[in-house]
Amino acid sequence: MSIVSNLDVMTLFSTCLSGLAERGVSVHESSDFAQCEQRMTAIGKAGFTPMLSSDFNDLSKDHAGWLILHRDGRDIGGVAARLDSLNRESLSEFWARSYGRMYNGSGALKMSRNCDEIAGKVMYMGEFFIAKEARGSRHLLSLFTHLLFAYAALRWQPDWLYAFVRADDVRLGYASEYGFTRQYPGVHLWDKRPKGRAEGEYLVALPAGDLMRMAQFFRERPSCLLGVDSLKRVE
Repeated sequence: MSIVSNLDVMTLFSTCLSGLAERGVSVHESSDFAQCEQRMTAIGKAGFTPMLSSDFNDLSKDHAGWLILHRDGRDIGGVAARLDSLNRESLSEFWARSYGRMYNGSGALKMSRNCDEIAGKVMYMGEFFIAKEARGSRHLLSLFTHLLFAYAALRWQPDWLYAFVRADDVRLGYASEYGFTRQYPGVHLWDKRPKGRAEGEYLVALPAGDLMRMAQFFRERPSCLLGVDSLKRVE
C-alpha cells in the first residue's frame, strides 16, 4: 500500500467519521467480544453466528474487534470483524474445516469454489446490527460501512474484506450501498439451514485494490459517497 493510498484511506475514514458526527453519532472500538455481545443484545440483537462469537472462538485482540455506534448516550448499533491469514489454504478449505466444527450436526454444507480468488490476509465482517429506533437512514449505513473498510485497511491491511448479505437485500442494492464491489451467489448451500443463517446468502467482498481506488475517488469527489437516504432494515 503506497503512502498516497494510505492518505486517501485516512481521508475516507475522516470523511465518514465527520459525517456520522454531523448526525450525532460517535464510534467506539473494542476488542472485548463478550462485552460487545452483551451490549448488542441489550439493544435488540437476537443472536450471534459462530464465526465471530466469543463462545466459539478465542479471538485475538490484535486481529479482531468491534466498532460500536453511539448516540444520545446509548449504543445504537455495531459490527464485528476478524482477520485470518490464508496463505496456503483456500477460503473454501478454511470454511470446510472451521464450519464443520462450529456447525457440527446442524446440517451439511456444500460450498462453491468460485470465490477462492479471495486469499491472503482476509477480513471477515459480520454481526452488523442497527437498533430498530435508529434505522431509516441509508446515509448512516453507508458512512458506517465505509468507515469500517477504512479502519480495517489502516489497522490490519487486509488483502480482502468479505461478508454475507441476504439475497433479498442484495437485490435491493444494499451490498453496493455497503461498498462491496464483488458479489458471489450460491457460495454456501445447506441441506439443513442452521439457525442464524439465511437462505440464499450472497458472499460479498472488497479487494484491497478496489478499496484504494474507492478511497481516491471519494477524496476527489466526496459528494458521490452518499446517495438516496432511505433504508428499511439492517439486522
